[in-house]
Amino acid sequence: MPGVEAHPAPYPAPSTPPGARILVVDDDEQVRYLLRYLLSHDGYLVEDASSGAEALEKVAATSPEVVLLDLNLSGRTSHDVIETLRDDPRTRFVPIVMITGGGQRRDKLDAINAGITDFLTKPFDGEELLARIRTLVRLKRFTDVFEEAREVIIALAAAIDQRDPYTAGHSERVSYYAEMLGAAVGVSSEEREILRYGGLFHDIGKIAIRDDILLKPGKLTPEEYREIQRHPVAGRDLLKNMRTLESAMPVVYHHHERYDGSGYPEGLKGESIPLLARVASIADVYDALTTKRPYRDALTRAEALELMADECKKGWHDPTLFDLFLGLIEARPEGFLPGGEEA
Repeated sequence: MPGVEAHPAPYPAPSTPPGARILVVDDDEQVRYLLRYLLSHDGYLVEDASSGAEALEKVAATSPEVVLLDLNLSGRTSHDVIETLRDDPRTRFVPIVMITGGGQRRDKLDAINAGITDFLTKPFDGEELLARIRTLVRLKRFTDVFEEAREVIIALAAAIDQRDPYTAGHSERVSYYAEMLGAAVGVSSEEREILRYGGLFHDIGKIAIRDDILLKPGKLTPEEYREIQRHPVAGRDLLKNMRTLESAMPVVYHHHERYDGSGYPEGLKGESIPLLARVASIADVYDALTTKRPYRDALTRAEALELMADECKKGWHDPTLFDLFLGLIEARPEGFLPGGEEA
C-alpha cells in the first residue's frame, strides 16, 4: 500500500542444507508417508523404515544425518536402536529425534538417558519440524568437520611414527596397551577412548623435533636431550585449540612424568600426575623397550618387565598400575604383539 513500508521477517527461514539425508523410522505407514512428503518437498533425501532391524540396515547403507524414530516400535525397540547407534563410533553423533504420541514419562527419561537429541510430539507442526531438522543437519555437519580434523591428527601422528623405521607402529601399540591397562584399572568407556586416542598421538609433538636429533643413532648430547623433552609441550600446543581432542591433553602433555617427580615437562609427582597419563606412560615405556632402536636391540618381554620393575623401585612408575600391567602381559603368549604379530 502507498505509504506503507514493507519489512522483511526478522528471522528468515534458512535454506535446506544440500544433499542432507534423513531416515524416518515408524511402523505407521501414514506417518512415514507424511514425513517423507514434508521432508522431500523441502529438498531432503529421505529413506524410511518400518522396524528397528530395518532401520539399522538403512543406517548402515545410507549414513543419514538425522534419524526420526518412533518411540513405540515392535521387534527391536526404539531403545535398542538408540543404544546401537550410540555404541557405534560411526553413528554416535547422529542426531536422533524421538517421535511420540505423548508416551509415559519413564519412556521419555529412558530415551533421554540413552542419547535422544530431541522430541517431536504427534500431531506435529510441519514448519516446526522442518526448522528443527535444518538446525540438526547443520549441527551434524559441524560435528563431522571436527571428527575429520581428529582423523587428520591421527593420520599425522602415524606419519610421525613413519619418520623413523624403528618406531613405526609405536603409537598404535601404545594405544592398545594403554586401553588394555585402563580397562583392567576399571576406567569408564569414555576414559578408555581417551587412552585410545591419547596413545595414538601421544608423540605428535615430535613433529617439531629435527630429524638429525630424532633419528640420531648414537647417544644424545644434553642439549639434544633437552630438545627431545620439548615434544610434550609441542604436542600440547598443537592440540590445545582442538576441542574434540582436549580430553586427551593430559596423556599428550604428561606421559613422560615420573611417579617420584623426576620426569618432565612439569616434574609432577605421585597422584598429581593424571591417572590416564600414568597408564599411558607404562604402555609407552614397555613398547619402547621391546622395540629395536638404532642404538640397541629390542629387549625380550622378560627383560623389559624386569627393567621396568627396577624402575618402579626407583620410583619412576605407579607401582599399582605396573603390577596390573605385569599380570596382563604375562597372561599373554610369549611374543605377543597387538594385531596378532609375533615379536
